[in-house]
Amino acid sequence: MSKMKKTRKPGGGRKKLKPEYDAGKNLKEQMESAVALYDSEMSLQAIADELGLNPIKVRKLLITAGVYESDVAEKVQDTFEEYRETQDYKTSILSTANTLKLSKASVTSYLPYKKGVYFPGTADKEKISVGAERQRRYRAMKRWRADPRKTQLPVKRQRPKKRNWKSGCVG
Repeated sequence: MSKMKKTRKPGGGRKKLKPEYDAGKNLKEQMESAVALYDSEMSLQAIADELGLNPIKVRKLLITAGVYESDVAEKVQDTFEEYRETQDYKTSILSTANTLKLSKASVTSYLPYKKGVYFPGTADKEKISVGAERQRRYRAMKRWRADPRKTQLPVKRQRPKKRNWKSGCVG
């Protein structure tokens, strides 16, 4: 008696809470706008002010796009790639930092983005992930609990009411 494995239907599984959210698309949009401003010979600080980002984040976007060049950036990337051949990501960063006498944060700021870009706390809800939105709500509740008079209570997402399976009543 042979048992056949059921094949999965495409598109099955849990539905996304934010189907319109796309980290790759957000990264691409920010990169394109940063590159356009950089091509018009604006400084990193001016680009950062225009986009509402940190200058280091702008530099990292430009490095990811492949348009930013500097001796330090080249040296960090080359050294990192050398270590990456024999070490995992975290150890490679630490080894690069140690070799070049830089901090871990400096090394990561000269490496391209791997997953996506993080948005500042003022970004629209549509631009941030479900997890980031959840963190914002948590922090807002924490601030409110510390002093309910100072801060406004965050609006909670409404869930549909469940029906009682025995009586059929909503509640």
